Amino acid sequence: MASNLKGMIRGAVPLARHIFGDESKRKLIPELQKAGWPIITVAGKPAGFGQDLDAKAAAVRKSARSAQKRA
Repeated sequence: MASNLKGMIRGAVPLARHIFGDESKRKLIPELQKAGWPIITVAGKPAGFGQDLDAKAAAVRKSARSAQKRA
């Protein structure tokens, strides 16, 4: 079972550190969760898999670049 959870990041501070590179942005995690990011709640703490979060961040960056080109 533990091998299935490999790569899980659990807690707002580690998630903020992984997504933003800055743990002080931990208050943004619930907003990202509401916005549809692959963040789930496990035992009362936000959690996510690093690979899924990286893919979502890349998609958001790509979308922002294409919107910037159109403007």
